[in-house]
Amino acid sequence: MKLMVEFDSDGVQYPNIAAAILRSGVMVNVERALIDGDEGWALLDVDDNDAGRFIAALTRKGVTIRIQKDAVSHNRTDCVDCGLCISICQKQVFSFDENWQLVVDSERCVLCGRCATYCPQRALSIQK
Repeated sequence: MKLMVEFDSDGVQYPNIAAAILRSGVMVNVERALIDGDEGWALLDVDDNDAGRFIAALTRKGVTIRIQKDAVSHNRTDCVDCGLCISICQKQVFSFDENWQLVVDSERCVLCGRCATYCPQRALSIQK
C-alpha cells in the first residue's frame, strides 16, 4: 500500500518516519520524498497487512497521512497510445494490452512526473 505522508511545519519536532518504524516494527520503503526543513512529503510503500499498525504509529500533530490511489490520471480521449510513457517510465507503470491500448498500473507510480512532462498529447497527469 502506498501512503502519502505530508509534514507541516507546526508540531514536527523529530524524525516521524524513523520513529514510526521503530515503534511499529514495520518495514517501509521510501519511494520518493521532498522534505525541506520541517515540512514536505514522502511517498511510502508499506505492506498492506502492516499499514494500519504503521499509520497508528505515525499519527502525530503536523503529520497528514492518506492512502495514495490513482497516482496517474490517464485521459483516454486525448491519448493516442504512442507508448512514449512506456519508454521513459522506470517503474513500468505503463504497458500495452492485446489491442495496443495503453494500460496504467498506478500502484507502481512513484510520482516522478516524467510521463506527464513528456506526454505529447498531455493525456497524463500526476495526482499528489
